[in-house]
Amino acid sequence: MERPAGFRAILFDIDGTLIDTVALIVSALDHTYRKHLGIQLPSQEIRRLIGLPLKVQMHYLDDRVDRPIDHEILEHDEIAYYQANRHREQPIEQALEAVRTAYQRGFAVGLVTSKNRAELAFSWERLGLDGWVDAVVTADDTERHKPNPDPVLKALEWLGVPTEQAIYIGDTVFDLSCGRSAGTQVAAIGWGAHLPEDLRSAQPDCYFETPADLLEWAQQVPLIDDDGKAKKDDFRDRHSPFSAVRTDTG
Repeated sequence: MERPAGFRAILFDIDGTLIDTVALIVSALDHTYRKHLGIQLPSQEIRRLIGLPLKVQMHYLDDRVDRPIDHEILEHDEIAYYQANRHREQPIEQALEAVRTAYQRGFAVGLVTSKNRAELAFSWERLGLDGWVDAVVTADDTERHKPNPDPVLKALEWLGVPTEQAIYIGDTVFDLSCGRSAGTQVAAIGWGAHLPEDLRSAQPDCYFETPADLLEWAQQVPLIDDDGKAKKDDFRDRHSPFSAVRTDTG
């Protein structure tokens, strides 16, 4: 497996990459679309929406409905459905261990998600990453979202790491477009929302078939020098609504 050198920062997507939420998100969106819009979409079409912010997902069917839509009600009901069923989330333990391993080895570690802060709060405890990441960027932290580069650029701004010394790892083509347009290397994982053929066609720099492959990579990817941990002193103050990680724009 290819192990590019030269990284200071490793960024991870959350949904589908670190925690299996794919079936739950599909169910929540399907419930919302059918209840409010009377439209049932194929599950594969809904899966391709995963990775976009909730506000974008709520506008997805605007051109198929010939009446006014109260998008706030749609968003509220989708969140309520998700929260009521969040026991269906399944943490991907080897992927989470890859995050902790990257942090232990001295890399700047960030999470970049299309969830807003309220959505992330539902899942945060299950991730078990308190104290293991240096920055968290949510949909509330940038005006533009995936597939635009802004979320990854915001994470690297907070971490103080140049784009050419970072890699972004995710499970959707939106993740790959976001990282690549920001100037980072990008890696795709094969157990998430988007189909492997769609991800491979986007030509990621790395492709991980299984969570075990990702963990092995994190354990062996070369440090940029012999003293990666010393760079922890250069990070910004870490704080958030959830734990000691940064998620604010201040």
